[in-house]
Amino acid sequence: MSDAKTASLDADSFSLTACGPVDRLQARLGIAGAEPPRLVVRAVALALFAWLPLFVFSLVTRGETSPDVTFFQDVAAYVRFLVVIPLLVFAEATVGRRTRMVAQGFATSGLIRAADAPRFVAIVRSTRKLADSFLAETIIAVIALAAVWLTVQGLEKDGVLFWYERGGPSGERLAPAGWWYAYVASPIALFLFLRWAWRFMVWTIYLRRLSKLDLHIMGTHPDRSGGLGFITIGHDAFSICIFAASAVVAAAAANRVLYEGVQLKEYQSAIIGFIVMAVVFGIAPLLAFMKPLVLAKRKGLLEYGELSSRYVKSFEQKWIEKGPAPDEPLLGSGDIQSLADLGGSYERLDTMRTAPFDRRTMIAFAAAAAAPMLPLLLTVMPLREMVQLLVKAML
Repeated sequence: MSDAKTASLDADSFSLTACGPVDRLQARLGIAGAEPPRLVVRAVALALFAWLPLFVFSLVTRGETSPDVTFFQDVAAYVRFLVVIPLLVFAEATVGRRTRMVAQGFATSGLIRAADAPRFVAIVRSTRKLADSFLAETIIAVIALAAVWLTVQGLEKDGVLFWYERGGPSGERLAPAGWWYAYVASPIALFLFLRWAWRFMVWTIYLRRLSKLDLHIMGTHPDRSGGLGFITIGHDAFSICIFAASAVVAAAAANRVLYEGVQLKEYQSAIIGFIVMAVVFGIAPLLAFMKPLVLAKRKGLLEYGELSSRYVKSFEQKWIEKGPAPDEPLLGSGDIQSLADLGGSYERLDTMRTAPFDRRTMIAFAAAAAAPMLPLLLTVMPLREMVQLLVKAML
């Protein structure tokens, strides 16, 4: 089998999802797969597994003192378990499909030279091995449990009695619902987040390794990115994870604003910083291609500059200095059309981007980070006033 054929086949099997010990366990249970029926069942089942026991515990158990924040008032609990967990499960279909399309694009677009086909195959296989790491998911699970445990220690001393705690002479302690919340439901959500962070890191490593190949970058490609613009098809899909993270942050802030008396303006700098960091986080992996794109642009400008000079000189000698043949019309001449085409190619090369993304990628990550923050405004401004303000701004 040829190197090109092998590269294409390996790209077809590329996957950042449907791998790892958890996914293999789901496959044995018959609930794995990115198709809508199984994906929906898995997302809903996992969300209910985390949230439903909390609902039941909150109904059947009563503490000695009434909590400051009841289960039905806790915005963060609803968002974390009924919104974020399903989102992170649904992301498997979108991210998995789009990143595979990017791998296939590298294999079939001509970017990978024949001499680099074996290296490309090795990169695809090593990336798949990283995503499938048993050790990585084990460490992620340990970190999730440890982080939740440390967080619980702080919650028991924050002075606000939540529904998952019980107050007493010795201080706050976990209620029965709190044990499930702290050591089952919350670790599930955090594990999904950390696993997506790991997958994004693997994706970043994959892109960086590809950028080290001798890519056949085409400076005059219509995408203005040397033929690498298709990478954003897969990369932008990770904005779903940013949206989920922002939803958790926004819900936690809403709890503090609603029940702890914190002013929303205290979060202004943090929210702006979060959005900026989301954009930086989103575009940083794509900067790995900056060096090969810059080199390709410089080389292309020199080559097209020399070609243009030769053609223009020949054009002037024929049409200006000597003049055209009597039977050769000036208008409609192929020489003029070729000169225009050459000028268009040079202009496209001159405006070529030195990174394979545009404003749409930045907007995708910024919007994903900002959108969940917008409902926070409802905590300080009624919906009617917000609508009226928006209408006035548009008129």
